[in-house]
Amino acid sequence: MERYFWHLNAVQADGLACVLCGTNFLEERITAVPVGRSPADESQVFSCKACAGRIADDAERLAKQMRKAAGTPTGGADAEAGVEFDDPVFCVDGHFGSLLRDLRTLAGAEALLATADEIPTVRFLLSLTARHAETAMMRARLVLARTKTEEGTDSAGDGKGGTEGEG
Repeated sequence: MERYFWHLNAVQADGLACVLCGTNFLEERITAVPVGRSPADESQVFSCKACAGRIADDAERLAKQMRKAAGTPTGGADAEAGVEFDDPVFCVDGHFGSLLRDLRTLAGAEALLATADEIPTVRFLLSLTARHAETAMMRARLVLARTKTEEGTDSAGDGKGGTEGEG
């Protein structure tokens, strides 16, 4: 799931400055690390390397707090005890859920393109379509690859592949 950064100034939202400390990447000539998206236009936003570590640590801390509040396993002793985690590919926030959101966005963009007559609006809708079509393609390939790797296992309980006593 993509992380969204709110209350960004114009330079940060354009991906030209760090979303935490505000360091301008063009003036300081430092490396930018992609860390999420701007909620205004779904454009990718970046941070400097120093802040990227803080963002990752905060995200992990928040994920652990949310798992604890929901009563789900957090790894560590739970993982060693053999507790199974749900497949993250097919959950609502996994690649499949994101694929469905991208497809809904594409359907909406198609409807808007059919009625739009202003050139700037058409350009924006075409850029939105291109971005979501590309991510939908990548996510569909990830989901397909995941299902192909699981076809050889007996995870569905259908007796195919990987069972003892086969031929």
